[in-house]
Amino acid sequence: MSRTPAAPNRNALWARALVDGLARRGVSHACVGSGSRSAPLVEALAADDRFTLHPHVDERSAAFFALGVGAASGRPAAVVTTSGTAAANLFPAVVEASQSEVPFLALTADRPAALRGTDANQTIDQRDLFGRYTRRSIDLALPEPTPAGLARLGAAVEAAWRAAVGSPAGPAHLNVQFAKPLEPVRVPGDVPSGLEPRLPGPATPGDTPGTPPPDAGAELATLLHGARRPLIVCGPNQRSEVGRASLALAARAHAPLVADPLSGARFGSGAARWTMGGADLSLRADDVAAALRPDLVVRVGRAPTSAAVCRYLERHADAPQFVLDATHRWRDHLATSARRLTGDPVETLERAGAADCGEADEAWLGRWRATDRAARLAVEPSLAEAWFEGAVANAMAEGLPEGTPWFIGNSMPIRDVDAFARATDRPLRPLGLRGASGIDGNVSAALGAAAASGRPAAALMGDLTLLHDAGALLADRPPGISLHLVVIQNRGGGIFHMLPIREHDPPFTPYVVMPQSVDLGAVAAAAGIPHRLVSSAAELREAVKAPGPESEGRGLRLTEACIEREHNWQQRTAAIENAKEAARRAI
Repeated sequence: MSRTPAAPNRNALWARALVDGLARRGVSHACVGSGSRSAPLVEALAADDRFTLHPHVDERSAAFFALGVGAASGRPAAVVTTSGTAAANLFPAVVEASQSEVPFLALTADRPAALRGTDANQTIDQRDLFGRYTRRSIDLALPEPTPAGLARLGAAVEAAWRAAVGSPAGPAHLNVQFAKPLEPVRVPGDVPSGLEPRLPGPATPGDTPGTPPPDAGAELATLLHGARRPLIVCGPNQRSEVGRASLALAARAHAPLVADPLSGARFGSGAARWTMGGADLSLRADDVAAALRPDLVVRVGRAPTSAAVCRYLERHADAPQFVLDATHRWRDHLATSARRLTGDPVETLERAGAADCGEADEAWLGRWRATDRAARLAVEPSLAEAWFEGAVANAMAEGLPEGTPWFIGNSMPIRDVDAFARATDRPLRPLGLRGASGIDGNVSAALGAAAASGRPAAALMGDLTLLHDAGALLADRPPGISLHLVVIQNRGGGIFHMLPIREHDPPFTPYVVMPQSVDLGAVAAAAGIPHRLVSSAAELREAVKAPGPESEGRGLRLTEACIEREHNWQQRTAAIENAKEAARRAI
């Protein structure tokens, strides 16, 4: 709590009341950028022992760090900035929070509204700064040290918090105006005697906005009972319990389950039996995708990472497809004429499993299992003997200790985990940002996820992703975090070899791949963290199994897996072709 209940001036009263309101709602992490206008908020946070503070030189890094906290914990972290372009630096993370449905709170300090549109220094118009990407944006008036003023502040804090953790979760923005003095100096007569920095009304930590009792469970059970060839597709989502409920329903209905690595249904109890971990490989074969024709598709979460799975859903658009979501949003960018099932996903899946949902045709499940197994067996020699990016992804999945929070970076890493890391009963906690799917801020987000998890974490990302956010290692690395960064070093954008532009060089190499020659060992040395090179899947498995040197580098370490781009493309293509051919034979 605050060191003293009395506020020396109206700014301190306002900031301390706001911070108290957040803490009472369960917010416990705050990322703080440097600056003067935000001093009242920073002072209030520093005086409140319910918060863990993370100072950041770079506001963009601070925002992605908070995004990682939200993704790992399901609770929003607060990001505090000063006014001007500092606030604008939050925009990329706000976009990702919106698209990935991660709870997030932006607290941007601002100069008084009367200075907007004048030549006042460091003053921009911060109202609705993030446009339509916030769930709620509130421009607070200057502090009003009255019970009515605190009541209005309380309503704003409640509205922002509910917007951040609601359905869908996402970013909320409070723009907080302050006039000088910004320091906690006493201003006689500024705060009426007895007025405490506390917002009116109850706020229970962990209390989240309720949703009406779902009625979709019975409807889903009826749909499954009438189907002989049902398929459940679980895409990326921020609630691991969605994946567990999908697995339980698949087992109850004997339905094959196609699960994204970020679905919560790829790694954990039951996944080895019911999750078709080789779907990305087997469905690349057109004849296999055509033969596995469902008569019902139930989709949960966002669209799958796998392009092959998305093409499969498009191919079978004539089969009834239902998208389960807690709201009435349009989730059918594939134009499959999918119908909505509206209800909380976990409750709906659980209710359907508890009802009489029937069992799928045994031959249908058998065909999925046969093609899945064939595709997996076909790539195992490559994963064991070759050294390419798919082998890196698989080695991490096999080597990480159970329960490890595992942040998977965008571009090729998440795609390679999807294609080459088999479904397993070993529990892992994959995390990622597949909303806008940018590579910006991935290092910061991984650090935030590790901080929120409170246990040794790991991350997999490409070299350009690391370099894009290297400042997070050099300047914005909070103490006490244990994170093992595995970086695929392919000297540029390896993902672009998958595109037709690769046949046109130039401009392909200099302007698309953008090859780089940065020494990652030197980057690690500059950051003061251990660095290791690995050149085989066996080496990488051992590296990620080993405990980190907690006494060095504040628990951070960097393992570099050097891959030659052209060789990687050849090995990857060969492995995929082998898997497709094996799946064809099995069908």
